[in-house]
Amino acid sequence: MNRKTSKEDLPERRSVRLPDHNYRWTVSYFVTIRAAHHQPVFEMSELHTILQEVWTALPERFPCVSLDDFHATNNKGPSLGQVIGAYKSITSVNWFNYIKTHNIFWSGLLWQGNYHEHVIRDVQDLKEKRRYIRENPQRWAKNPNRYT
Repeated sequence: MNRKTSKEDLPERRSVRLPDHNYRWTVSYFVTIRAAHHQPVFEMSELHTILQEVWTALPERFPCVSLDDFHATNNKGPSLGQVIGAYKSITSVNWFNYIKTHNIFWSGLLWQGNYHEHVIRDVQDLKEKRRYIRENPQRWAKNPNRYT
């Protein structure tokens, strides 16, 4: 029996935001957003192209945002949530239009509902996060089934 999920059925999400941090300050963030599926969906070249194109176009939509190694720097502009929400929304729409046009089966959502953020505190922190971003694909390649 297919039953629609109501808000009461869903777990309550806790905020990942720092309570005393002004997210409109000029600051760098390390952000992790995860796919809704635990399969290696980002290896699909068509989806990877969509993700990359939307990522590089974000500064056109948010001129105060500059990008670095898939790491966004927010320069007194829209909130981080607006930027991440736009990225997730645009990539989802583009991906679902692509799979509809090409008759590809896709089950469910593209992204998980929330995201993780980390305020970059200094140059060393930034270097560590950049290294993490570069090395993360190799970690997944060594253990692709870690969430199954």
